[in-house]
This record gives sequence, C-alpha cells and structure tokens, in this order.
Amino acid sequence: MVYIEAKSTDAAFHFSIEEYITRRYPWGERVMMIWQADKCVMIGNNQIAEAEVDMGYARENGIQVVRRSSGGGAIYTDLGTLLFTMIQPHTTGRYPLDLAKEEVAAPVVDALIKMGVPAALEGRNDMLVDGKKVSGLAQYVRHGRVCTHGSLLYNADLEMLARVLSVDDEKISSKALKSVRSRVANLKGYMSRDFSALEFREQLKHHLFSCRDVRELELEWHDLGEVDQIYLEKYGNPSWTLGQSPKFSLHNGKRFPGGRVEVYLDAVKGAVSSCSIRGDFLGVAPIQGLEAALEGIPFEYHAFVKALEGITIAPYLGGITKDELLSCIFG
Repeated sequence: MVYIEAKSTDAAFHFSIEEYITRRYPWGERVMMIWQADKCVMIGNNQIAEAEVDMGYARENGIQVVRRSSGGGAIYTDLGTLLFTMIQPHTTGRYPLDLAKEEVAAPVVDALIKMGVPAALEGRNDMLVDGKKVSGLAQYVRHGRVCTHGSLLYNADLEMLARVLSVDDEKISSKALKSVRSRVANLKGYMSRDFSALEFREQLKHHLFSCRDVRELELEWHDLGEVDQIYLEKYGNPSWTLGQSPKFSLHNGKRFPGGRVEVYLDAVKGAVSSCSIRGDFLGVAPIQGLEAALEGIPFEYHAFVKALEGITIAPYLGGITKDELLSCIFG
C-alpha cells in the first residue's frame, strides 16, 4: 500500500489529490491518505449547498464550503478532525459500500478499539461510540477505481458543527433526537490518554500500518501541477461548489432508509424537459446518467417505469430502490 501525506490543510486541495490519483495513478496498489483540514463544510455531490449550510454563518466564521465527488450528506470538519482516504481498484461484483466497510472502515474501527475506544460500525455508513456518530463514509467510482473517504471527530468544535449545518427536521425526528449536536461525539472523550489531534493521527497511523507493507510517496512537481489544474477547474471553483439551483415545475422529497431523495422536474407539453435528483443518498456514479434517462419521456407513471426497466440504479442512488424513487416523483 502507498501512503501520501500532503502538508496542506485546504480540503479542496485534498479532494483534488484524490481525483488526480483516481484518474492517473499508474499502479494497481491501494493508496491511503490521512489528513486534516481547516474549518470546512464538505457537501455531498448531489446536495444543494444553500439547503445544507447556513452560508451567512459560514462566511462570518471563515468556514470553507467544498463539494465532494461522493454522495452522502454534509459534514463539518476542522483541525480537531481527521480525514482518511483510500483509493483502490474497483472489484467487479462487489458493492462499493461493502468494500469500504470491510477494507477501510473495519481497520479504522479495529485501530480505535486498540486505543481503548468502543467504536462500532452501524447503519449505512456510520461509526458510532455509545450510540453517537464519530465518523461517516462516502465514496465514488471512476476510471476503474473506488475512492472512499471518511472523517473522525476527535476534538472538533461541535457547537460550530451544529450551528453551520442546516439539517432538515425530518432527519432529526426520524432518529428521535432533538439536535445535530446530540447525534455526534468527539473521540477525545473516550481516549485513555490526552493526545493532541496530531498525536492521535500518529497513533492511528501506527495501528493501521503496523501489520501492512506500506511505503510513503511524495507527490512530485508534475503531479502537483495536475492537482492544481483539477483544483482550479473543480474543487476550488465556486461554480462547482455552489452549482445552479435546478429548474422545476414539480418538486418532491422523501426520506427513506437509504437516504433522502429530492426530485426536481420541469415539463413542457407533457414531456420531461429537465430532471435533477438531489439528496444525501450514497450513490457512487454521476447522477447525470440517471437524470438523462428520465428526460424527454412523457410525464406519466408507466413511462417512468419503462425508462427505469433497463437501468441498475444502485450505482446512482445507493440503497434507494426504483419503487422508492417512483414514490418520490408520483406520491
């Protein structure tokens, strides 16, 4: 396995490295990064920034907002948080989230347990301690590789986290909890020793790598040149981060066990002229492929059923089923 440790604390820069490796890395080896970022909200690829983040509060408090290429929901990170990334060949026949849990999340959980933290994997993509979330996973598949990344709340500012994330009431009530703040916890409170965040990172590396053949790689100038180009075009570009609000004459949203789905449709003369699907579902493929399949068809239930017949939607919508998608559109 190859380990890369970039010195930047710019989240957009790290997402650019991830994409560069996913696009260009010439070997079949797995690549891992453990990194940190300044105050930042990372929104999922299929989310609308203004619906997930208190943008005014973010601006006032110097909180960067960055869009990931993976699905899932918005998270808050700061220098009290560790981020980890694993990029590996996409194994045909294995569902990417299962791969992530087995080969990425499980080793992290084992490392936490060795440090005395009673961590466990639960739900669709969470790590919990005493029923509170300390980490979440998200991923995307491109160019024959799967990129999985996650966060570990170690000593993050949980009050700022609760203030900047605009989570819908339905998500909170579905978990029978009163606030975002009550759903999360810092790992530091469960540690037997009072490590700093940097010391915790070294401990995590030690436990993850002690039984693995790991070589450290430093990106060279030509690598960083391509990383900077991705940064300018995508992750560091406000047009990518904020996007455009979808046009619609019909909008409906529902929460399912696999996440929330928001469908925006515009129709002209009874046919779908544009389709946008948003939400915190854990798809790994660009949602535009599914949206395109629903454009140009009659706005009728049976036309949607027929359009979806030959499509495997799990790569687009994760655990959301075709019936659930249809119920979101037609009620």
